[in-house]
Amino acid sequence: MADEAKNPGDVPTPTAPLSGALPPQQPMQIQIPIDVSKLQTVYCNFFRLSLSSSTEEVLMDVGLHTGIMPAPNSVEPIHLSHRIVLNPFVAKRLMESLRQIIARHEQAFGALELDPQRRLRSRPQ
Repeated sequence: MADEAKNPGDVPTPTAPLSGALPPQQPMQIQIPIDVSKLQTVYCNFFRLSLSSSTEEVLMDVGLHTGIMPAPNSVEPIHLSHRIVLNPFVAKRLMESLRQIIARHEQAFGALELDPQRRLRSRPQ
């Protein structure tokens, strides 16, 4: 041990204990910098999801639905602004993260009702 180099760039090599049992391996933590210099914010109140034809990608189109009725019996079209392409692993991680965020929100503020008709009826007066 006294012969080991103590340079900051050196990675220590684990040594097995004398009993022959290996210690449990800890996952290596790597700090990856995130560049937000080109980050853009877009408001989304509509999305559609589809599996690409290759089944190796999940496509998510997001956009804005204004609900404006420019004429009787017509509604302004939904304006899709971005397509997000995810591999299934990232899509699953996103799903789990969203599930946790929604659970925390509902725990703090109550259940989120997805049916607009039920939301209107259950609104406190």
